[in-house]
Amino acid sequence: MATIDAARAAKPALRDTLARVEGITGVGLAQRGGPADWVLQVNVETVSARKDVPPLVDGVPVVVRVVGAVRAL
Repeated sequence: MATIDAARAAKPALRDTLARVEGITGVGLAQRGGPADWVLQVNVETVSARKDVPPLVDGVPVVVRVVGAVRAL
């Protein structure tokens, strides 16, 4: 479990790690369980893009969500 403050602090490191990875469509925070259970969420276009996402950053779990291509409406 990670607090929202820990997740916020870890987010820039994850964004830097994924900056050059193809298929990443977004990086954000998500609440997983209770009020003190936060994760970093990475949205990817395809299942193959998940291989470059670390499972943990600075003690904060990372969850990968396959969302497909993101397009403007």
